[in-house]
Amino acid sequence: MVIDQQTKRPAFSFKTICSLVIVVLAAILFILPPPDGVSQTIMHAAGLTLFTIGFWATSIWSIGLTAIAFFFIAAMISIQPLAVIFSGFSSPALWLVFGGLAIGASVTYTGLGERLARSLVIRFGGSYVKVISGIALVCMILGFVMPSSMGRIVLLVPIVIALAEKLGFERGSKGQSGMILATSLITFTSAGTILPALVPGMTLAGLADSLYGIPMTYGGYLKLHFPVLGILKCLFIILVTTWLFGEQPNRDHLDSDHKPLSIEERLLSLILIAALGLWVSDFAHGVSAAWIALGAAIIIFVPGLNLVPARALSEKIDYGSMFYVTAVLGLSVILSKTGLAALAGKGFLAVFPFSKDAVILNYGLLSTVSSFLPLVVTNPGVPAVLSPLAQDFAASTGLPLETVLMTQVIGFTNVVLPYQASPVVVAMAMGGVKMMDGAKLTLSITVVGFLFLIPINYFWWHFLGLFG
Repeated sequence: MVIDQQTKRPAFSFKTICSLVIVVLAAILFILPPPDGVSQTIMHAAGLTLFTIGFWATSIWSIGLTAIAFFFIAAMISIQPLAVIFSGFSSPALWLVFGGLAIGASVTYTGLGERLARSLVIRFGGSYVKVISGIALVCMILGFVMPSSMGRIVLLVPIVIALAEKLGFERGSKGQSGMILATSLITFTSAGTILPALVPGMTLAGLADSLYGIPMTYGGYLKLHFPVLGILKCLFIILVTTWLFGEQPNRDHLDSDHKPLSIEERLLSLILIAALGLWVSDFAHGVSAAWIALGAAIIIFVPGLNLVPARALSEKIDYGSMFYVTAVLGLSVILSKTGLAALAGKGFLAVFPFSKDAVILNYGLLSTVSSFLPLVVTNPGVPAVLSPLAQDFAASTGLPLETVLMTQVIGFTNVVLPYQASPVVVAMAMGGVKMMDGAKLTLSITVVGFLFLIPINYFWWHFLGLFG
């Protein structure tokens, strides 16, 4: 191993080796002559896709920097017209992300999020299962009012750590590890069933609209996914976490905070209630969830209301996440326009035994593909890879196109191993949770999902008429 003599660290780290391998393989796809029946444009699209998803999957660069590199390479090689490459900037999904980031910044700045977290958790009983249940309730409620999983993690984990210590759970203990893992997993997975609360969900909504002209409403998406993949899955996480990490808490030193709501907290509460009401009723008024979120963001940023710091627009908004969403949308349209998606679809169809007469088999296979693909592309990459293939899957299975698209939610709301979801990894790092403990919980929930949740979800979708 080569050692840097100044830093005494390996000169070639794992990420460095991965980046070199990805770049070399991507370059080979660019240079190699295409095989019969494949155009040079498809080869270029394959190289671009390998580079982009590879760097996202391995976190070699930040998601924002990788997105910018994607735009640069795609424009330089003229793989598609600029209107296609930068098509994500005209998608409502981008502005849904922006609105969510603004709300998250305000919830943190005003202290409303911390107040909500403490006041709900503190009211639950003395057993471990009740403490985890209180945490779960907080995580799910914040998913409706704070559309940023990473923002919720950064807000909640320090509170949960402090709460764990007051309950007698020291850093590294089973009890504290379980509380942190439950916080991160419920925060991430339940958010995928609430349209503005998780990036892959917003990406899927944007791709369904841009690729197939299928708009997704807040209320329709919530009805489809929240009862099973949100609430029921949350209950299973509570039970499995208690089984694996449960200890008896000591609540003798746990007190509550009775300070009255500030003016800013009251105003933000009104904005959030109005936004939530408009989101839920979008089936009636027809206004996109993105424009509701953008309207809320404008009010939040109005000078003088003191709902965010003075320089929040330049310092508190994670523009990297916004570039990521636009890059995913642009990449997916490129996959479709160049023909690479159709070629990949033929490969999938050759491997998986889809049949138009086997609805349950098709549903199970699509759920399996979406659940294990994130091991390669991580959870945020699922819509980018599978959305352009949805038309081919629908034709092969006989399932409605919308149903095929919705099976992606089963996959990106599940975490087989912690590395797939950056908010989960960040929470574990903040709380000093061992990777083995995290994998033990995520693998257990995956098994529970295939044994119970995916079958139950099939019957729920059947009840709603999603299988035609």
